[in-house]
Amino acid sequence: MPASKEPADIPLAPGDWDYIEEGTENVIISYHGSEPDLQGWVLRLTKCDASAEIDLESHEALLFRDKELQRKQDALEFAARVIGPIVGDKYVLPQRLAKTSAEFLIQVRENIESQRPRNRLSKSIDARQSASLLTKEMISRTPADSTQGAHAVTVELKPKCMALPRSKFLAPESSVKHRVCWYCRHQYTLHKDGNVSQFCPLELFSGDRKRIATALEHFAQSPHNNFVVFVDGRSVVDEEGKLSDKCVPHWSELRDAVAGIVQKESLFSRLQLIQRELDSFNIESVLPMYQHALETGALATEEPRIDAWLNAYSEFRRRLDSGSSDLSAVSDCQAVLELMLATTLRDVSALIKFDSWPARGATGTGTLEHSSYSIGIVDHDPKKVSNIPKYYRLDQNIVATYLQHNPDKAYQRPCRE
Repeated sequence: MPASKEPADIPLAPGDWDYIEEGTENVIISYHGSEPDLQGWVLRLTKCDASAEIDLESHEALLFRDKELQRKQDALEFAARVIGPIVGDKYVLPQRLAKTSAEFLIQVRENIESQRPRNRLSKSIDARQSASLLTKEMISRTPADSTQGAHAVTVELKPKCMALPRSKFLAPESSVKHRVCWYCRHQYTLHKDGNVSQFCPLELFSGDRKRIATALEHFAQSPHNNFVVFVDGRSVVDEEGKLSDKCVPHWSELRDAVAGIVQKESLFSRLQLIQRELDSFNIESVLPMYQHALETGALATEEPRIDAWLNAYSEFRRRLDSGSSDLSAVSDCQAVLELMLATTLRDVSALIKFDSWPARGATGTGTLEHSSYSIGIVDHDPKKVSNIPKYYRLDQNIVATYLQHNPDKAYQRPCRE
């Protein structure tokens, strides 16, 4: 069942929260105070442009608060009623809303500013939000086994791509998409010097234990923001910016343990299947459908509410369960929402938390592969439909840049599902 949509009035003291990490849209802070109702939870705070001058008492700010609260209430329901059935309810972490005052947000913003990465400082915590999402903690500073010689270790995986597109509607010049996955092509946009990662997410989703372990090792050599290991609540890399025994206790055993979890847990195969099937049209054919739906009024200029997402997913499931491959009857709106669901799934992060991981030098580590763990996903808010033109431009740029570096098909490294 969805969590209560009404924000709880819980006492929040700015000094009781520590910076953990952040993405493009949110800052994550962890609680270390004595309030029982908050212990074991993190707070997810929305960001805005740091240079924006905002009058917190203006009419526009009040309208924003109402709209932002509604968005977060919809996100709670979306997680429970759409994401839960897709990936399995057990993988959706408990969430609830808590009231957040402007005073609290401003003070937290000041407290954590020095801990934030420099490349993230163009955005800051938005003091207009009247409520924020509390999520069950998966990145802990304290091991469950507090005896000496143990760490709390969490592995975060954000593979971004899980399958090759099977759309029949690709332009001839985009046929490379059928051979090389989004992640591997995107590397050439991110690293224009050609120094690209050897990691391919399709190896991670292959179901083959050896291929998964190799993929994780490749991931560890160039983790960026897509592969993070937290030891006692802090992300770690060695002096070369890689993950190794230098920074992660028993790195090889951790890699193998994670490979076994990825192979075993149904989360990963379900994510791959649904993402692949949802992306039946690909952004190339969805863009004109999106434009046509706006022109005819079939698609509102405002973002879809929860009922629209529920109806779109139900229609998709009916088609998938019937085994039908006929897409001729799929409406413009349905194709748009299916693509955005696929895009949402592509951006989720899987968190694997080992409550008690032995410190470096500990003996008797032969059974680490069977260490107890918990697993869940985050970053599953629905993507904005209005971003489709931006996604299309990015997609075209990724294809063009990849082909500039790899014009000869014979030398393109194909991705293998």
